[in-house]
Amino acid sequence: MSTSAARVLVVDDDPDIRTIVGLNLTLAGMEIGEAANGEEALEQVAAGEWDAVILDLAMPQTDGMTALRRLRDENRLENLVVVVLSATSTPARAMEGLQIGAHAHLTKPFSPAAVAGIIQELIDLEPAAREERRKSMLERASQMERLGMTTV
Repeated sequence: MSTSAARVLVVDDDPDIRTIVGLNLTLAGMEIGEAANGEEALEQVAAGEWDAVILDLAMPQTDGMTALRRLRDENRLENLVVVVLSATSTPARAMEGLQIGAHAHLTKPFSPAAVAGIIQELIDLEPAAREERRKSMLERASQMERLGMTTV
């Protein structure tokens, strides 16, 4: 990544979550944008230079999984970090997002301050290392599901 501030798009239908996450990212020196649904997110990704997207999975209009699939299908995931947020966290749900191409899965409620650290860590990785990390997380979620664990 260059020396300029990381640009992160926060996508959630809850304006309070967008505000809280955005504030923590701003305090960490990142520039933020906001979208209230997957369709807005896709439009903003297409129109701008983003380093990362924090993507809620349960949203009206275009949900997060649909938006993630479209980002993958448009070949935008190699240079774009995607962290998905979900109110429900099962190994199967985490695996679905990771299989599509997300780099991390967080469960609500989460620590907004920790999100900035995760985003920066992922942005700082080279694309190949990010992909290895994603595959490792996918394998972990798969193991948890096989063991019958109910949360990630």
